[in-house]
Amino acid sequence: MSPQPTLDDHRKDLPVNDAPRGIDNLDEATETGARDRRTMLVAGLAGAVAAIAGASKVSAAENDFTAAELDVLRFAQRLELTARDLYDAAMAAGATGAIWEAMSEQHEAYAQSIAGLTGLSADSRNDEVFDALVGAFSSSDAAEAAYDLESAAAATHIEVLGLLTHRPASQLVASIISAESRHCVVLADLTGRGTDLTALLVNDAQPILPA
Repeated sequence: MSPQPTLDDHRKDLPVNDAPRGIDNLDEATETGARDRRTMLVAGLAGAVAAIAGASKVSAAENDFTAAELDVLRFAQRLELTARDLYDAAMAAGATGAIWEAMSEQHEAYAQSIAGLTGLSADSRNDEVFDALVGAFSSSDAAEAAYDLESAAAATHIEVLGLLTHRPASQLVASIISAESRHCVVLADLTGRGTDLTALLVNDAQPILPA
């Protein structure tokens, strides 16, 4: 097996915070790419949030969840725990560098943030997604697999956002979309696509949907 990607030379220090904030210490070019890519990823997002803020949707009280919202947030939470476990699997298979641990911890933090808002226990991953991707995360192409996962996760959370009328939950999911979009920029650079505008600015990944 070829050596796993080594990340120590990529100058990425990813602080892990209690709430989703993404990756703060990127160089200027990467920051610019992150902003542009995030803009394209969440095209229409501002309008959705504005609609929520303007009460154009019929919803329950702002701090009450519907059963459907809890179901979709549980799905999003399990996806975050799946991402955590996939990064852990990559490290167990030999991936080295601070980014792998930081990514794992950040996805754990996102799941815990959903737990804190909803009361849903952050105790189970999506085994179907994990089983489908763990082989790639355990291979020499782990960074490519991680880029694909982060792209799909961002696309998934955009779908989740469209199903929410609960304002604090919408804000939390929007922050996770932003962070995962920035993850993609870091991973594009890691896989040698740091100057590839398509990789940096366009997300054509399909969302991960419930079976």
